[in-house]
Amino acid sequence: MKEYFDIKQNLEKGNFQPVYFFDGEEPFYIDHLIRLAEEKILQPEEKDFNLITLYGRDTSWSDVVNAARRFPMFAEKTVVILREAAQLKGIDALGSYVAQPSASTVLVIDYRLKELDKRTNFSKIIKKHAVYFSSKKIREDELPVWISDYARQQGYVIGEREALMLAVYLGNDLQKITNELEKIRINEPELQTLSPALIEKYIGISKEYQVIDLPLAVFSGDVKKQARMLQYFLANPKSAAMPAVIGVFYNFINKLLLAHYSPANFQEDRKLGIWSHHRKLAGQISLSYVHRCLALLEEYSHKTVGVDSVQSASSLLKEMTGKLTMLLFPNR
Repeated sequence: MKEYFDIKQNLEKGNFQPVYFFDGEEPFYIDHLIRLAEEKILQPEEKDFNLITLYGRDTSWSDVVNAARRFPMFAEKTVVILREAAQLKGIDALGSYVAQPSASTVLVIDYRLKELDKRTNFSKIIKKHAVYFSSKKIREDELPVWISDYARQQGYVIGEREALMLAVYLGNDLQKITNELEKIRINEPELQTLSPALIEKYIGISKEYQVIDLPLAVFSGDVKKQARMLQYFLANPKSAAMPAVIGVFYNFINKLLLAHYSPANFQEDRKLGIWSHHRKLAGQISLSYVHRCLALLEEYSHKTVGVDSVQSASSLLKEMTGKLTMLLFPNR
């Protein structure tokens, strides 16, 4: 994300470039950079005459060039924002403008949800003459750390369990996550640490029993806690949908594998989402058993979508956790 922070910092400082090109599957960062361009380049009273927004599906490449070549009115810059650029026919024709842009215009090309074809001459022109940023999706296993880091930047703390809870239930949608967190901040202006009670109150995620806690109960051999959790999940099936359960167990097992294959290092562990209980369990469970657990999880991932199985979700949940427990603790 170095490119993102560099562009953000330069926009905030007023160091503007003639052409920006943003592509990629994650709209969160693209939206933020475009919003910065709209706010920082022009004064509010200059926007009526000098901020031009075009949409790829409704315009032509020549319209974009004509807008970018016009002189600003009562301002130093014209700002042209081309949204839905992936739908612009003949976008390659913009290459000649990008190579020789107007010094009085800032052109922002929003190519979200797709990636620039690296094989084209247009791509080479963009890389050479424009400020280019490709906004990648945050991987699901990186989400909890991303959530904790985002909260820290906003001036409060989200713990490991709470971050994982939010990641599991809100999914890989950064805008949705930040919207929900902002809702809490608005209602709790003195917020210092986000508690499960506040998450339940404002987002609606129950703190009673969480799917995210089930893998730790299984792998640590806490049979009583595991039994209580299963009883709750079986009585409340919506709180433990099998695809979510599979995802949580996969994430947990992946952390055990990473703990086996990488030496302990606080900073690196934080980046990878490895916490103290992962390190502790990796020291207790051999690598071969971790791989066998992963193979078992793969089997139930297939069964969840109906491959070689007609069992109910409740039956699959009980059977999978039971087999994992027998595999990990065969002498019980």
